[in-house]
Amino acid sequence: MKNNKLLLCMAVTSAVLLAGCSAYNKAESYVNEPVVKDVKVGMTKQQVHQIAGGGTERPLVNAKGTCSDYLLKNRDGTAQNYFVSYNETGHVLNKGFQSCQAYDTNPQR
Repeated sequence: MKNNKLLLCMAVTSAVLLAGCSAYNKAESYVNEPVVKDVKVGMTKQQVHQIAGGGTERPLVNAKGTCSDYLLKNRDGTAQNYFVSYNETGHVLNKGFQSCQAYDTNPQR
């Protein structure tokens, strides 16, 4: 009985550790994307386009300005949304790991 509990505990611990490694690998591949790594708040839209391309741009409804959606590809083929929002003067206001639509429902700043 004691051995079964020990084996179960070891199996659960291994599963948790492996899941953590997988999440880390996904995050690591995203942060190396130019739009994540090199785009900074305050940059102009033109600077962002030179670094990361144009993305899919749309006007914001609940926030002022526009927003560009990017789809980041992971090593395992999965995708992650990433947005860059611009103020009325065309400068980066915010960016993050969600779509423009999700950001526009609760804009920060």
